[in-house]
Amino acid sequence: MKNKPLLHSFELAIALRYLKARRHGLFAFITTLIAISGVTLGVASLIVTLSVMNGFRSDIQKKTLGIQPHIVLFGTEKDSGIMLDALIDKTKLIQDINSVSPFILGQALLKSNRTTQGIVLKGILPEKEFNVTELQKTLVLGSWNALFEKKPCLILGNELARNLGVSVGDRLLIISPEESAALGAMGNIPKIAQFSVTGIFQSGMYEFDANMAFTSLDQTQKLFGIPGVTGLGIKTKNLEKAELIAQKFAEKAGSRYWVRSWQSMNRNLFQALKLEKIVMAIILTMIILVASFTIISILILISIEKLRDIGILKALGATRKTIRKIFLYAGMTLGFTGISLGTFLGVLIATILEKTKWIKLPQDVYYIDRLPIQLSFLDISLVMAASFLITIFSSIYPAAQAAKVNPVDAIRYG
Repeated sequence: MKNKPLLHSFELAIALRYLKARRHGLFAFITTLIAISGVTLGVASLIVTLSVMNGFRSDIQKKTLGIQPHIVLFGTEKDSGIMLDALIDKTKLIQDINSVSPFILGQALLKSNRTTQGIVLKGILPEKEFNVTELQKTLVLGSWNALFEKKPCLILGNELARNLGVSVGDRLLIISPEESAALGAMGNIPKIAQFSVTGIFQSGMYEFDANMAFTSLDQTQKLFGIPGVTGLGIKTKNLEKAELIAQKFAEKAGSRYWVRSWQSMNRNLFQALKLEKIVMAIILTMIILVASFTIISILILISIEKLRDIGILKALGATRKTIRKIFLYAGMTLGFTGISLGTFLGVLIATILEKTKWIKLPQDVYYIDRLPIQLSFLDISLVMAASFLITIFSSIYPAAQAAKVNPVDAIRYG
């Protein structure tokens, strides 16, 4: 038992000596360098790619939850104030619910001097809405004050304001699908109201910023002719449990209401990101697999070059297990060197990208304008472990072949 550490150090010393000897020949040096570089490149690429995918998910989730409640409830009919109060009372029965905000959501047309555009108009009580979302943090110009005062005003997304050619202080016409009491030549005409732009927000989500406008709950009730609300925004104490809480609340609310969590409303988006992360990881793992074939070639070349040495070691009493370990250690050393360099390089590149944020993206395609990076210790550990296993498996065959060498033939023909 006492001799085992010495035996391991002997096998490792021989493996390192064989690898060092390859520095003297140009071909041997280049093949070794290619093997290490291949593993380094594969590991670094995997770490950077997974960090980018993690960053995409984290950034989109953060921005989504900044403008979207954890749970949304929509009524299948236009609810009265009494029904709204009853629903809010039901939310109090669920301990995991933190706060609730009523809203009205509807479609309308906005007309500026430049153009007319269809929008989604959301009427809110700002003092309650700010408890379920982080909408107040998205304002880049103007103020929310007019909404608190229930004036006919609008807070527009920055892309929507750009498309309409308006800014804070400008006036717009809102055309509602709700028919007014006045009769025109062709019958009832839509409601038209004049609103002023008092603020511009930027959430970072292109579709939201290009189509969304906010006003007070009172103004939307008048505009759409709705006495109550069309839905509730709900914030939970634990956003990861939102799906479970939504199911509980759906049971209490009844079939007349449509209840969805942020996970279910964005499931396709996040599943697509997850699938893309898996596919990219598989593709980039191929680089490490290709490099592992180079390691196999190197170990086979070493076994041929050191055939006489293997024969002498066996003649001196070295077992097949000892020879096998020498070549396994050689392969593991090549792999470990490449993995260590790749991990360092990958973390370095990811950190530089995270700090500088110099890579820009088209926001209407990727939802964000900069390349996001989020390093994950778990992902880095998995990449290192998987890469090390690949290099170990790639060393098994040449190690087994070297161990089968007949000592007499090796000394005679080596």
